[in-house]
Amino acid sequence: MSVLRSWSHGSGLPSAPPRGRGRVTSRLRLAGAVGVVVAGVAIGVPATAATSNAAASSAVASSAVARTAVASSAAAAGTANSTAATRRTADRAAVAGHARARDAAAYPVALSGFACRTLTHCVAVGANAPQMATKLVAERWNGSSWSTIAMPKPADTGDVAPGDVACPADHECVAVGVGYQRTGSGYFAIAEHWNGSRWTAARAADPGSSSLVGAVSCPSARSCYAVGQYTPRGSLAWAPLIEHWDGGQWFQQTAPVPPGTSYGSLSGVSCPTAKFCVAVGTDGAGALIERWNGRRWSASVPSSPSAMLYGVSCPSAASCFAVGTGSAAGGSLVERWRGGRWTGSVTPVPSGSSYPWLQSVSCASATRCLAVGDDLDPGVYADSWNGRGWHLVSMVAVGGHLGELTEVRCLAAASCVALADTTQTSATQRSESAFWNGTRWKVIPTA
Repeated sequence: MSVLRSWSHGSGLPSAPPRGRGRVTSRLRLAGAVGVVVAGVAIGVPATAATSNAAASSAVASSAVARTAVASSAAAAGTANSTAATRRTADRAAVAGHARARDAAAYPVALSGFACRTLTHCVAVGANAPQMATKLVAERWNGSSWSTIAMPKPADTGDVAPGDVACPADHECVAVGVGYQRTGSGYFAIAEHWNGSRWTAARAADPGSSSLVGAVSCPSARSCYAVGQYTPRGSLAWAPLIEHWDGGQWFQQTAPVPPGTSYGSLSGVSCPTAKFCVAVGTDGAGALIERWNGRRWSASVPSSPSAMLYGVSCPSAASCFAVGTGSAAGGSLVERWRGGRWTGSVTPVPSGSSYPWLQSVSCASATRCLAVGDDLDPGVYADSWNGRGWHLVSMVAVGGHLGELTEVRCLAAASCVALADTTQTSATQRSESAFWNGTRWKVIPTA
């Protein structure tokens, strides 16, 4: 799931994303913990919209306060001492920069999203640290091992937080995420393009005062849709963001919200054709679903308005499955699009689960899907759909331990690949891949 998507379980994306990857970071799938943004996410506890906004605002405010404090200390020293104070401030900044570089180097690569064309051709994106990341990283799977690919970031970008990636062709991939200004607290949507040999970096459409995109789906090699959130100029609230790439440029598209809704955020998108897409997220109070008909986006009404939706998969324009948590009966939830309307159902969860949620879903067809999720205790779980009902999947794994499942891609009914982590704690987790053959999981460490 996208790092971006996992940032804020329970409230979509935070009003200001954490610098770096942070999950429970679920994606946020924009996510993370917000060790820097949403404290609840860092430990895997869904946070309320108010908590997300408050924590995010606090993170940005803390940064501003810190800069103000530096400026104030210099001023307090007086005109005679201003030069010395400035020098001391620069020295402290240099020391902090070295410390951050040292700390980042101590972390393994933190992957946030991936896409698979076949079981021998997958591409994943991430960053060089789970928090305060300074470099983007891409990896490629060739059927036997993962290898690292150089991935630049846009010019004048400081910290970065990668999101998801889509590969509509063997030598075409598009990745999205968020970049932070080298100075200041602003952030902006970024997009990367892979041509089979190298990545090129650019900014996506950057509406409002700040923006980010955390999920992407490409119905063709020259057409992609990315979703996230942005802050309109002159406003403190965030609004859902949908962008379209025509093979050359990114353009913002209008994303309507239900009447009475003051803000919204999107964390997942699926486009089986150029004339049909579904994006899911939250409007702050509950689920937000947007549907594209080839001409415009319209807000759909979910069967469980108070639910939170994190991921979506549409095997065709006639069938979609969106997953999350928070149904009236509690537990993990699936919203199914069929016959022009949404119907919801609760999926099975492990015995003794304290707070289960599904983070990602992938459907090889309308009758074969796999959804993956997490719980504080006992941990990871997965549900499969056989066209009639949802059933728990065995979590027996060989080759490693599954501590967290963040995203899944299914190429066939019994052939799926998941992005995973060794633990749910961002400070100690290591990214890994998990291959499911319909019976058990095979864990393979990433590069």
